[in-house]
Amino acid sequence: MKKVLTIGGSTKDIYLSNQGVDYMSITQKNCNIKYMLLKSGDKIEVENILYFSGGGATNSAASFKRLGFDTSCISKIGNDESGKFVINELEKENINIQNIIKSEDKNTGTSFVINTLERERTIFAYRGANGYLEKKDIPFNIIKNTDQIYITSLSHESSKVLPDIVKFTHENNIPVAINPGTSQLSHGSQTLKESLKYIDTIIMNSDEAKTFMIALIENDKNYKETLKSSRQNKLNSESTENKPTLLDSPLRHMDYYFSIWKFFKEVMHMGPKTVVITDGANGVYVANNKQIFYHPSIKTDVVDTLGAGDSFGSCFVASILAEYSTEEALIRGIINSSSVISKFGAKPGLLTKEELDKKKIDFSLLQKFKLN
Repeated sequence: MKKVLTIGGSTKDIYLSNQGVDYMSITQKNCNIKYMLLKSGDKIEVENILYFSGGGATNSAASFKRLGFDTSCISKIGNDESGKFVINELEKENINIQNIIKSEDKNTGTSFVINTLERERTIFAYRGANGYLEKKDIPFNIIKNTDQIYITSLSHESSKVLPDIVKFTHENNIPVAINPGTSQLSHGSQTLKESLKYIDTIIMNSDEAKTFMIALIENDKNYKETLKSSRQNKLNSESTENKPTLLDSPLRHMDYYFSIWKFFKEVMHMGPKTVVITDGANGVYVANNKQIFYHPSIKTDVVDTLGAGDSFGSCFVASILAEYSTEEALIRGIINSSSVISKFGAKPGLLTKEELDKKKIDFSLLQKFKLN
């Protein structure tokens, strides 16, 4: 059985369940933003409180385990009741917890989740111990005997351990996939950029890709020209007819328009062989040095989107590790993610290997584009 080690955040996720909070949509220049409305002075009734374990490291670990891998997890929690809750949930999944570090002065990360009427959600995130993972906490002897490293968000001070981890894995010929979070992409972009030469696969959602682009141009003037696109949508020499949204339209930041085609090329030039961008209900894009694969999302009765990225990314990497093709891995990841968002919590909807193998892999909606 192949061994997988996940690294990153652990949290206790607390859902404040009600009928759904009102929201307001404001249209600004070239964008539409939704705001959750909580009336000042009101006492808001909560129908139920739901508790789940969360965080990228534990969510992806549960996914890899259910997909048939010997899985362990490196993460930092507090020596508190929330930390005990996270440990108990990992033990229920039969995940190796010997590398979970307990902090004596920081509390376990906690997220408070509130849904809107449209089942979108806002999260109040307390990072806690997650932000204080140190080099001395990393068991490099364990990493050396692993078949796949899967790194999730390393927030705040924890982002500093990334170069040491990925350089060691590279020296020992261990494949690394990373799914960095927004704070890591914005505040630790230079560290991530310098680490990419040791990383095989990077997975981001479209907002995270935009955040990374913005961080790159703010720290390096050369990227302003490298990533910039024209205001028009002529992003590629091929016809744009029937192209998915991100391939046909630029991402915008202030007066800059970013070509996703150029972004794929530039990130792969930094090191990764595979770059993945998820775009919520619109679908998923996977690029290698020759092609971009696109598959739309599967129509699903969405209950909760928390954990969608973790479930897709872990399943995609697990499928590649199990020697499925890129196209199959892409579709399997979307199927797993669709199951997760149909239930509350990031873990209850995760599919087992047997459940996933029974799903029909339909290539009819898959599109391929040459990466010119």
